[in-house]
Amino acid sequence: MLTPTHTYVALLVVQGLHLFHHRLVKRHISYAETISSLVLCFPPFLIALPAVVFISAHMAMIVIQVAGSMWIQKLSPAWK
Repeated sequence: MLTPTHTYVALLVVQGLHLFHHRLVKRHISYAETISSLVLCFPPFLIALPAVVFISAHMAMIVIQVAGSMWIQKLSPAWK
């Protein structure tokens, strides 16, 4: 069963791996990484919001990060 804490940790891991992927392929980060970082600034165990809000935001950002990793060559500019 998904809880806000589980999806928060999953997003944290996916975000870390995605940023590492950017480093490995020498591509710039985009607004999606910034938004994910902003979402991670609001941990579900410290902020009182409905669970569905956290789970939806975390899952959406996970999907965006995974898709970004799959199409990183097209979506992110290369380092110069």
